[in-house]
Amino acid sequence: LQDMAPSHTQPCHLQEPPFFNDTLLHNNLRPQQAAAIALRILQRLFHTLSNNSSRQHWPTQPRNNLLNKLQHHLHHLEQCIPNNTAGLFKGPRNPLLAINKYFGRIHLFLDAHNHSACAWDHVRIEA
Repeated sequence: LQDMAPSHTQPCHLQEPPFFNDTLLHNNLRPQQAAAIALRILQRLFHTLSNNSSRQHWPTQPRNNLLNKLQHHLHHLEQCIPNNTAGLFKGPRNPLLAINKYFGRIHLFLDAHNHSACAWDHVRIEA
């Protein structure tokens, strides 16, 4: 992600971006639960960064390198967890749904700022 950073940063004053709810990180998770959460985060991050609107703001080669690395990690994690992750999380606080909501807020944030370089840089820092 650092390789994808703009070479020059200008002051950027946007509304506060949707920061990650780190309560997900402080739960006592079993290894398969942690792997499922990591997989979902990487899937959503890959989807967000592979979006066409990100191409114009970040250099092609570092972006492609990152997407290739993410794809490699996704493939590895997919081998480590069962196909049906729904059974891993019981109760009303499903972290997979929280991750989906978080990335939904990221997409709304990018839309609200017309996918500007500044908004993308906030997303890069957050990731």
